[in-house]
Amino acid sequence: MPQRIKQLIYLTIGIFVVADIALHLQLPGGGSLFGKLTRERTAPAPEDGKGQSPPPQALERQRGPRIWVDATDQWASGSAVSKLDEFPDYYAPLPQTSLIRERRGKPKTTVGSALAIAPNGVWLTARHVVEGCQDVIVQGGLKNGRPANLRNTKVTLHRTADVAVIRSSNTDHGRKPFVLAKRGDTAGEAFHIGFPRGKPGAVHSRYLGQQQVRRQRRSEGSESVLVWAEISRIPNFSGALGGISGGVVVDRTGAIIGTNSAGSARRGRLLTSRPATLRDIVRQSGETITPASRNRSMIAELNSKSYPAFAKSAIQGRRVVRVICKRRA
Repeated sequence: MPQRIKQLIYLTIGIFVVADIALHLQLPGGGSLFGKLTRERTAPAPEDGKGQSPPPQALERQRGPRIWVDATDQWASGSAVSKLDEFPDYYAPLPQTSLIRERRGKPKTTVGSALAIAPNGVWLTARHVVEGCQDVIVQGGLKNGRPANLRNTKVTLHRTADVAVIRSSNTDHGRKPFVLAKRGDTAGEAFHIGFPRGKPGAVHSRYLGQQQVRRQRRSEGSESVLVWAEISRIPNFSGALGGISGGVVVDRTGAIIGTNSAGSARRGRLLTSRPATLRDIVRQSGETITPASRNRSMIAELNSKSYPAFAKSAIQGRRVVRVICKRRA
């Protein structure tokens, strides 16, 4: 009996060795099965930023004075609302092209949004927010201890796309500028922050696809934009989001993936500029923008429930500001 057990043991070992040799010839990289299993189980953890995502980071509070506190202090996790039942064409297919119709005879005063790309005095916005304005006012915080209406502004319009750069005088306190992601069509979801109807607001959306849009009464051709479907918004109001144009669009890391350009109240959709378009207008203006790092961390508050906290911080911290355009009567 002991002799037979020894024979069975030797036979089992022999079978394993033969099988291992055969697999050694078949496995990619020339490794044996035993060696492959050993390496997989004992391989060191990848270095930070290589092969794994860094853990989410908590939202940092902006230093300096806060503005729009009364309008946003009640924004908290779970306070966003869905308006999907108010969009009759929400599930309509996405056309490849679109025409944006512009109103004739724009009002004397209109309101839009802008976002900071430098600590003090440089802003991105939508071209139609500042085009044709006699006076562009950036409400960017405090100047000489008083609420700042920055009037000495220089505006650079993109040659063809709905984006622009504003250079304003400085305020008493700087702010944390946004960084720019390489692309936006891989985000899956987005968070839009600005001043719909002239008041602070934010929207959470999901990515639908790309579209070529052309604006009525413009001869520059079409612009490639990203299209998003609204999921929820804050505060609780119905209807169009006019005024959010020029506001920031960020991914879950808080990096810019676009600026708000247009929307459809019937379909619950938002059209946004592409990061490549924003890089182009920044170069055209002679300003600079910091690119987002490749392995940046997600922000814990940037999710479907807690994004109002991030939006509140961006608005109170003067990173997203209101822009007023005054035209001749």
